[in-house]
Amino acid sequence: MVSANIFIKRAAALAAAFAAALILPSCSKKESADGTAGKSETVMVLSGGSMRAPLEKLIKEYKKVSNDKILTSYGGSGELCAQIQNSGKGDIYICHDPFMPWAEKQGMVDKWFTIGHFKIVIVVPKGNPKHIGKLADLAKPGIRIGVGDMTYSTSGQVVKQLLSTVPYGDAIKKNIVSGSKGHQGRCSSVAMGALDAGIVWAPVARLYSDKLESIPIPEIDKLDAITSATYKESDVRDIKVAAGLLKNGADNPAAKRFYDFLEKQGKKVFKEMGF
Repeated sequence: MVSANIFIKRAAALAAAFAAALILPSCSKKESADGTAGKSETVMVLSGGSMRAPLEKLIKEYKKVSNDKILTSYGGSGELCAQIQNSGKGDIYICHDPFMPWAEKQGMVDKWFTIGHFKIVIVVPKGNPKHIGKLADLAKPGIRIGVGDMTYSTSGQVVKQLLSTVPYGDAIKKNIVSGSKGHQGRCSSVAMGALDAGIVWAPVARLYSDKLESIPIPEIDKLDAITSATYKESDVRDIKVAAGLLKNGADNPAAKRFYDFLEKQGKKVFKEMGF
């Protein structure tokens, strides 16, 4: 079950340790030269690390049409959600399922929309030295596999659900030697030969296309939607990426401008980059 509570419980503990010391630029109104209140020109965006490439492209495009300063903070979607809950800071939040519906339920989000979608793939080194062509090949003895944490990460939960439905799932589990490092970390480990294969988000794999080959996992399409205790139903076949205007950002005109820009231009850019 992909439940936001299980992620938030762990991430909140981590975030609480430094929430008091977390320093994010204030998005309150700045004073103009004559001492009167002027419009804020600063926006703080908190984004999951896997969405960094399309977000940076969008920020680059936004700079062509606006003088607003876009500041970013990247991390795990769950950890950032806990930071927002503990600090109350930030203007815009970009994350993958299941965090945005959970954050909305907690009153942290003013509004949000789906900006992209995630699929997971198997990545192997260029040339595919272990001859891995399908999910079942990960069950071969001696294959070193890296996956997301199957308790706390969304992709790891998808893998856990997937392996419980195939007859060779237990054999694959025995080959898992890494259950963390993040998607880019797993891609790097495969590229350097520390892992024979990794299961990662497809858009992240695309960033390493010069070093890695991607193998689709059609078995994912056979999984059913699952029910979460936090926000009704989540479909592991379609992990959504969402962009939300936080409650703090709703009072920041610059944040609202950038959010509107994301609504108009974001889906196109995310799609172009494999989401």
